[in-house]
Amino acid sequence: MGKKIKTIGLLLAALALVLPPVFAAADTGQAVTYLKAQTQDAWITMALAAAGETSISTSHLTSVSGTLATDYAKAILALAAVNQNPATFGSIDYVAKLKTFYVDNQMGSAALLNDDFWSLLALSSVGQKTSTEAAAAKNFIIANQNVDGGWGYAVGGDSDTNDTAAAIIALVEAGVSSSDAKITSAVNYLKTAQNADGGIGYQPGYASDSGSDAWVISAIYKVGQTPAAWDKSGNNPLSHMQTLQDTDGGFWWVAPGASEFNNKAMTAFAAVALAQKSYPVGYYQPAAGTYHLRIEGSTATLCDAYVNAATALEIVEKGAAACDYSYIITQESFGPYLRQIASDAAAGMTGWLYFVNYVSPPVGANDYILKAGEEVIWYYGDWGWAPSRLTADDLEVDANQTINLTAEYFNGTDWLPLPNAPIKFNGETRVADATGHLPLTIAENGIYPVYIEMAGYVRSAQLTLKVGSTVSQTIGLTAEIDQSGIVSGESIGLTVTPAQLNFGKLAPGQSNSQNVTLSNVGTVALIAGANVTGDSLFLTGLKINSAVFSAYASALAAGENKTAAVSLNVPANYLGSGVKTGELIFWAVAQ
Repeated sequence: MGKKIKTIGLLLAALALVLPPVFAAADTGQAVTYLKAQTQDAWITMALAAAGETSISTSHLTSVSGTLATDYAKAILALAAVNQNPATFGSIDYVAKLKTFYVDNQMGSAALLNDDFWSLLALSSVGQKTSTEAAAAKNFIIANQNVDGGWGYAVGGDSDTNDTAAAIIALVEAGVSSSDAKITSAVNYLKTAQNADGGIGYQPGYASDSGSDAWVISAIYKVGQTPAAWDKSGNNPLSHMQTLQDTDGGFWWVAPGASEFNNKAMTAFAAVALAQKSYPVGYYQPAAGTYHLRIEGSTATLCDAYVNAATALEIVEKGAAACDYSYIITQESFGPYLRQIASDAAAGMTGWLYFVNYVSPPVGANDYILKAGEEVIWYYGDWGWAPSRLTADDLEVDANQTINLTAEYFNGTDWLPLPNAPIKFNGETRVADATGHLPLTIAENGIYPVYIEMAGYVRSAQLTLKVGSTVSQTIGLTAEIDQSGIVSGESIGLTVTPAQLNFGKLAPGQSNSQNVTLSNVGTVALIAGANVTGDSLFLTGLKINSAVFSAYASALAAGENKTAAVSLNVPANYLGSGVKTGELIFWAVAQ
């Protein structure tokens, strides 16, 4: 639905009237065969998913770049169509990136509408149709409906069928009833562009084309109607679109021979319509009963993963397998109590508290039954702390280009500016202004995590900033140490320093090594071992003293210190990009 295609439509519409249509039996299977032979893109991915294909290639979606909201919206819709998480699939969080285009209570350019249609649909495909950004896009679309009932590509532009169909699909997806006056008026506009051949023109009075047919057919299905009900002289949009399918399965834009500009770029849209589908073609759905868990400890994020669980307490138990932390739940007179995660134990008025969708539920965690789409945040702190969040106007910039960060907190109802928020960046702290804003300029190419850490507020989720054109990795590795245990009246004590390893920026084929010091601070001799969890890069590339980590074994007498070299090698053929995280766990038993 780009401008170029639409411009071609306007140039060729009159010519298409003078030639007879080429009739061919429409075939979804042939369309699929044609699409598979083309250079893959987001639209083709959606079309193949709509046609029921499996094992669909997604390699073209691992790295998306662009300056438009629609660049990321298309990628999100395509990944959701094949049930891949757009927040974690590619080199950056595509959902977070799309949200950076939220400005002036709309998405993308304030002069355009098309980016609002597709942003709204993309957010809906990942369960965020009620988010601030989606709600703003919905309102912006409604506020800019033309008097003829249609919408154009741009604000104040003439209505066209392609963009009107997309607006209808987006608004119905956002919860506007098909019987609402805004929708019925828009549907009536589409009917004014239907020709005697049953097909739809780009605008009323223009010749029918397969692209306009396809978009309107998808809108027809979205409002609960069928193309057959749009009968005109014994024809309808579907029957007309079918006449434009070639023997190779592709769909001509207009009848062959009508113009030198004719092509089969509409095939992906036609395949979706032929499959009786609309947009989003599919929705990202974590495994049944799976919910987003984030655990914010006293000094670091301990877990950020999707976990299968039934209650807000059970998600902590089940999350230990995904994030490899220890925990203690005790039975008290009032029920189960989360007393400790990792080394953070409840003491006095400080302990473990939880939010669901940033709100503190009025029941205990063991009694809170999780519902679809909910996010659980556990934090170590005091009662009354507010959740914080950090947003950016861009996640991918060039070196020395300013990124505008915004710090906010949730007061139980709304997100409000967080004045003077300390923002952690690259091992240092920057402070936002009184309105929660911080302009950040980064001179060196690389991948940089940033987050808010402020007394009295829950640590924010981490944003990942990508600066410059790079395939470098910023690889963090945390270490969780178990120092508890009693053997024959003697204590087992093991400390490891430093508590955080950052292997820096590594390209494929490069490696880095750092030393850690293990100290036996107990009173008995120990045998220490190691384990690694997290990204596969660590599982295959991490070594201790030049040997695989699983082979590490070191005897430490009471009071003895030993140094170990921890190295990471990135394979030369490694294709991943972005921040990779894992955990290195040193353990010890009495000798």
